[in-house]
Amino acid sequence: MSLAGSKLTKDEAAARSARVSEVQYEVELDLTTGEREFATTTVVRFRAQPGEVFLDFAGTAASVECNGRELGPAAQAGTRICLAAREGENTVRVAGTARYSRTGEGLHRFRDPLDGQVYLHTKFEPFAAHTVFACFDQPDLKATVDLTVTAEDYWTVVANTDPEKLVSLEDDRTGWRFGRTPLLPTYLLAFAAGPFRRVQALHDGLPLGLYARNSLYRELSRQAPELFDVISRGLDFYRQLFDLPYPFAKYDHVFAPEYAFGGMEHPGCVTLNERFLFRHRVTDDTRRRRAELLTHEMAHMWFGDYVTMRWWDDLWLNEAFATMMSVVAQPEATGYGEGWTGFAHHNLPIARHADQLPTSHAIRVDTADTDAARSNFGPIVYRKGAAVLHDLAERLGWDSFVAGVRSYLRTHAWGNAGLGDFVAALRRASGEDVDRWVDEWLLSSGINTVEMVRDRLVQHADIPPRDLNLRVAAFDDHEGTMVLRRRAHVSLGPAERELTGFGSADLVVPNDDAVSYVKVRLDARSRQKALASLSALDDQRARAVVWGALWDEVLDARLPARSYARAVLAHGPGEGDVGVLEALLDRAVRAVRVYGDPAHRAEMLATLARQVRTLLVAEAPGSDRQLVFARALVGVVPAEDHLLLSEIVHGRSPWADLEVDLDLRWRALFRLASTGRDLDGCLDAVVQADPGDRGRRNALTAEAVRPAAAAKAASWERLFHGDFSLAERKAIMAGLPQPEQEALLTPYADRYLRALESMSGAVELEFAVAFARALYPHFTTAEQSVLAGTDSLLDSTLLPENVAKVLREERTELLIMRAARVCDAAHRTR
Repeated sequence: MSLAGSKLTKDEAAARSARVSEVQYEVELDLTTGEREFATTTVVRFRAQPGEVFLDFAGTAASVECNGRELGPAAQAGTRICLAAREGENTVRVAGTARYSRTGEGLHRFRDPLDGQVYLHTKFEPFAAHTVFACFDQPDLKATVDLTVTAEDYWTVVANTDPEKLVSLEDDRTGWRFGRTPLLPTYLLAFAAGPFRRVQALHDGLPLGLYARNSLYRELSRQAPELFDVISRGLDFYRQLFDLPYPFAKYDHVFAPEYAFGGMEHPGCVTLNERFLFRHRVTDDTRRRRAELLTHEMAHMWFGDYVTMRWWDDLWLNEAFATMMSVVAQPEATGYGEGWTGFAHHNLPIARHADQLPTSHAIRVDTADTDAARSNFGPIVYRKGAAVLHDLAERLGWDSFVAGVRSYLRTHAWGNAGLGDFVAALRRASGEDVDRWVDEWLLSSGINTVEMVRDRLVQHADIPPRDLNLRVAAFDDHEGTMVLRRRAHVSLGPAERELTGFGSADLVVPNDDAVSYVKVRLDARSRQKALASLSALDDQRARAVVWGALWDEVLDARLPARSYARAVLAHGPGEGDVGVLEALLDRAVRAVRVYGDPAHRAEMLATLARQVRTLLVAEAPGSDRQLVFARALVGVVPAEDHLLLSEIVHGRSPWADLEVDLDLRWRALFRLASTGRDLDGCLDAVVQADPGDRGRRNALTAEAVRPAAAAKAASWERLFHGDFSLAERKAIMAGLPQPEQEALLTPYADRYLRALESMSGAVELEFAVAFARALYPHFTTAEQSVLAGTDSLLDSTLLPENVAKVLREERTELLIMRAARVCDAAHRTR
């Protein structure tokens, strides 16, 4: 679909659901008709009030029959099939063709370059089921689905339910007839097809399956025991927590190639990004993140699939809840211990940053149409939403919160519900009035800032004050150890709160348990003590809050980027969690490359490289920490260290017991390419070692990274010409913008703006949004011209709102970078 593609408004959906009920689909798809299109036939049965009604369908209808009357292709107007429904029962049959997707939405088609085999998978959320079959494509018209898929006879087809019958057809084809689904919204119908390989297990009588393409079967079989363990323990945890058994008949997971997202909660047929089927060495934290994804999608089986939102206004109710539950489940379903400290490190900084952009919005937002729904998938719904639900659970008490959730699920089983229903269930269970919390936390945007000013805790007036419940801790430095002086629970509103004895402490940490969703600004004394002695603080949750506050100050141009990087090198190695260490190192490198003074960037990167190398050799050989430091080092090695990079690119390890896998080789190649060194066959060496689609995408990135005009021009042309999937174009875009290449990238600032201007109605919306995000000209020598050009484009009416939103955000990011660089440069001249 182009930028002028279809959308459904909230009002249209409400009017349709008021007229239509008791929907049933019979969907027949023939996937053997060609490489670009497939045949699709749908029989829709529904009850209706008499009058006009429409089905959504983005394919080409060859035949439309309504209640026995042939209407012909003329019944299709754009992406709608227009019908005159009669009162009571109606039967509509739509037959035609539809196109495969290369963007990850709809029915995505992928050919494995290793063996030439084709693999298909669906992804319909929020509004793409109608690109595959005719339907009422909205969440509150839940329906049963009888699915039949015709495929090559050597293919496997996986869907929401098990196949009831396989029929051998002529021309080496097989018809897969699947069992009827329970009531599902259209966005949760799913299937994958191709020569997938399977690993099976059984948990308490429930069939479990894992699927991957043939070329990844070795990785699948090796990792299956760990995956099944997390899945089984997660099912036990949620069954007990919700007091409801898993509500579907089977539980399959499909690792889908070129998957555009992390995962999707299709009941009985969860789809996952292949990056979570590890093809290189990973740390324990990476495994933890995979377990977090599995338990996130699993929570949806109850919260989203069993009970479904009415409209996309309540997307937060699905995603915030599942994100929160994945953290709650971590100590129960995995071996990684409590999850809220990691949440404070990895999730809260991203949420806070998003909440300060001009596109900040309420967690629960009135969503006018399906295009607006697309733009709401982001940190505020997922991460901030989970944070405020965590705070609510603490306020109500965990047992009351869980009782409310159980009541909500039982009351609305197999149906649709919304915010009011959820709040009513919590109110019944807890006896508390939740309305004020809803108004302050779900229906208003922005984040509140709290700070100790001498001996008073204040809530800054950036936005209207909220009712805050905070824990505040004060620490004193006793011979190199930060000792707790006192801790207090504080209710904070618009008025300041005096905290006797806190103001004179060496380090004061408001919200030291990270439960309240606030931005913490450290007072001057606490900031200096944190920069000098943060690793002397034993409380890991309080350290997470302080690390977050320091990063916020870099983005606020209150702390020089170099000061943050030095703090990471001094205190980051004291973090025992390797995932936290890796996140801090990544931010330190970003601080120098993006937010530091460009005039001294090379000098600071060289300093980083020297210090990281020293830390690396001190780590235990073969440890996760050694690997994390090696990854950081290859990202900052200066050009004169090209021999080190070349060794790694060719698979030779410079350090004892450190395995140089393909991931580290690609990282080294990217750095080598970005420094302008002649690759001398290095690229061919790594591609030969990684000949599949991942190697192809990485090669595209490596070519785009090179600081040569011809390389940039060729990569730019590839974005608009050639048979590339969106995943491949994203790989190209990942390499083009580099902070060290401002002069080379400056001509592309105007090309970027002109390209966006010309895209309207000509390219897929998914590509336009990705292009606007990835290639915004942050790194040029003409920043003022970029800002002016952005403003001019935003003033026009050419851009879809989703693209305009990205432009507004990236314009603000440029201003943030400029201010941070000025701050860093000023620090150097003092």
